[in-house]
Parts: sequence; C-alpha cells; structure tokens
Amino acid sequence: MIINGLGMREISAEEARKIGVDLTYVGVCKKLRKLAKLDRLQLDETMHRSNLNLHLFKYIKYCGLSPLEYIKEYLSNLQPYMIERRKDQEKQESFICVVDNMYRISVYIKADNSFGDEMIISFHEDNIRGVAKTNSLIKNTKDRLVPVIADSYGSINRENGNVSVKLFVQRGMKTLPIDVIGFKCKDVFIVREGDIDRQFLDYCNQYIRDLYTSNLKLDFDQVEVFSMLQQISFTSYGRDTFSSLSLLIDSIAIQQDSISKQTADFALVTFAQSLKLTENQKKELIELLNEKYMVSDIKSIDDILYRIKSAMYATNEDANYFKELDTLDSPQSMKLD
Repeated sequence: MIINGLGMREISAEEARKIGVDLTYVGVCKKLRKLAKLDRLQLDETMHRSNLNLHLFKYIKYCGLSPLEYIKEYLSNLQPYMIERRKDQEKQESFICVVDNMYRISVYIKADNSFGDEMIISFHEDNIRGVAKTNSLIKNTKDRLVPVIADSYGSINRENGNVSVKLFVQRGMKTLPIDVIGFKCKDVFIVREGDIDRQFLDYCNQYIRDLYTSNLKLDFDQVEVFSMLQQISFTSYGRDTFSSLSLLIDSIAIQQDSISKQTADFALVTFAQSLKLTENQKKELIELLNEKYMVSDIKSIDDILYRIKSAMYATNEDANYFKELDTLDSPQSMKLD
C-alpha cells in the first residue's frame, strides 16, 4: 500500500486480492459502460421460445421511457461488483453474457458484439423456462469491500489517504448519486458495498412506509422492512402504480409470521382498491402484472394477483368484472323453478 501523488491511499491488484476484493468483472463492466456511452447499442426485441424475455421492456415503456435509452443509461451506470459473467452461455466469441445479481431475480444481460463495436442487447429477468433464478440472500454486504468505477472523486483525507468517491448507481427505475469513502486500486476505487446498499434500502423502506402510514393509514411497525437488495425486484424501484404494487408484493414475500403477512396483504389490497384508473388503464396494468409474474418465485403469487385484480374492480360499481355471470342475471334465468 502507498500514498500516491494525489495523497490517496492506493493498493495493488495483488494486495486487493489478499484482502478479499474481487476484480474479476472490472474489464467486462468497463466495456459495457463504454459502448453504452458511445451510443452503439440496439435491442433484441425478438420473442424467445419461452415468451418471457420482453416483459421488462413493457414495464419500462409503462413508466414512460424508451427501452433503448433506458438500457443505455443502465449499462452506463453498471458496477463490477453487481455482475457475474455467464461464460457457459457465450456460444460465440462475440457474445458477452452477464447477470446483475442485485435483485430478487437477477437481470440477464446478453451483448452480441458480432457487428464490431455495435452491440445487440437482450435484457430480461433470469429464468429457465419460466422458473425464476432467485438470488440467495447475501447478509454480509455491510462490510464487504467491492470495486467501483467512479464518476469523479472529491475531498482526500490527508491524514489517512481515504477519498470521497462519487458515482451514480442505478437499481430499476431509481438512480442515486452516491458519495462514499474509499481508496484507490489501479483505475478503480474500493468501497464498502453496505455504504451503497443502505441508501437504496432506505429509499425503498421510506417509500413503503409512506404507502402504509400516509396513504393507507396502517401501522408500519407490524411488518418487516427490507434488509437486503436481493429482497427487492427490478420493478420495485419506481414511483408509478405498477412499481408500488411490485414493492408491496415484495413486502408480503419477506414477512415471517401470519400477523405481518396479513397486514402486508391488507396494505396491498387497500392500495389496489384506492387506485383511480380508467378501464383501459386497468387492462394495461393487469396485462403487465400477468406478464411480469409469469417469472416469479413468490409463493401463492396467483392468489396475490387475483386479490389485486379483484380489489381494482371492487371500487368500480359499474364494472362488470365477471362477465361469465351475465346469463345468470337475465330475466329468464332469474325465474325460480
């Protein structure tokens, strides 16, 4: 370890490995970030055989964004510690396959570099024939040291050589400007993963607290809060209606006892009942829910979705949700034998 010419504490790659820092994916992450910023991306919008590879594009459009522009920004903010390379799926030399593991279900990213510096990108939740590849909960991120590609750096502590590292980190629809303490290693900085994770966990927990206490008038102390990013879905980081439903569903999934599950379920149903939507908006939302949760690991997800749909229509007295019963309501069918 040295103090470099700028006054920063700096270690070598070998020293980084000795203290448990994994630099494996720095190179591939830099390549994806560079190509995204150079505006050389296209999207693979062909339907795969599973029919389960386009739902995130539909969610992004639902949020009012262009999928291509969104994914350019997403890849521009990707960090090495978030990803894992899937070399077994790189059937051609031009392929780069990685998964972003910082979600409940990993996001699969495949870049086809067959056309020189122009990349064709696939982007969807990781699954095998509809079975979600769920991430195991990682409980030791608080103190884990990870490499990051900094946007810039700020003040340097002249006493110990630590530096203020500034970067943009993106989870789903949310991008946060992050300022954390770190030190130098080659052309990246080393920081504590927990310092980054905590800011996103605080964001999600505060938003769901607002849903419970401000909008729904419920006792938030009765439910478990999020403690790891792997408990939260890609679609739970926005402030739109679908993202809110997704976050409330994630909240149900982490509850440990029947009382907290009932409270979380009541919050979800109450929120769905409170929505003021046109028939077309309801239809769009239900189609998106159906498609999104075709890839899911959540127990009883079909029952949860049914409760959401029923609650959305229960608030509209004119909506004939059960059209199958029309014949039973006709004058002829009302006659008793």
